Amino acid sequence: MAQCDGKPAPDGLSWNFDESDRGGFSIPRFIGDIFTPALIKDTREIRAYVRDERFALLLERCGDMRAVDWIYLKALRIAEHDIGRALFLSMMATLEHRNIDLKVPVVGALRLPLTFEEDSLFNSRYRNLPSRLYADTPPGSEGDKDKLQHFFASAYLAYLSESPSLARASGELVERGEAEFVVGGVDDPRDRRANDQGTRFGRDLVVVHTLLPSDYFNLSVDE
Repeated sequence: MAQCDGKPAPDGLSWNFDESDRGGFSIPRFIGDIFTPALIKDTREIRAYVRDERFALLLERCGDMRAVDWIYLKALRIAEHDIGRALFLSMMATLEHRNIDLKVPVVGALRLPLTFEEDSLFNSRYRNLPSRLYADTPPGSEGDKDKLQHFFASAYLAYLSESPSLARASGELVERGEAEFVVGGVDDPRDRRANDQGTRFGRDLVVVHTLLPSDYFNLSVDE
């Protein structure tokens, strides 16, 4: 299909649609944007892109791996080709938990918000997240949606620090911390695989700027 190769389909649909073209002009929104930090506006824009029904249609037509690439490519355009910023936006676009519950001695469980999206916006974005990422992806609608945030967070740390060892150590710390301090958390080898693949993606982007996430989700790593 044409739109899967980056060219518009016969109906005009392509991955680089303008997710803001349906909002119309609003004076309150215009004034609010003036005082909103650029990173917050960029995060809203990439999340609006994932929520859009056109993204869902492209996901259905072209598959999950292409959709992961489009999230990153769209983030790259929003970030004006700043790779580090694009990786951070990709991570924010793929967060699949609204909150995490931490185990706190004496207090018990403490809820920590990860995103301040309204319920309807979060649910729409979550529903459109690519989920079929691996040959061993579990069945069901949830699939491997959670692996995207692991992948892009590790890629961001590796790219920003230019240190794969730091990214791996951070991923290791997160996995151990999740098992020990997060309610219901486990140390998951499949999370570690996504972390390692993201680390390699971020490391290689330092040298080769044209790489795509789909090049790395099929990469074998030692689990």
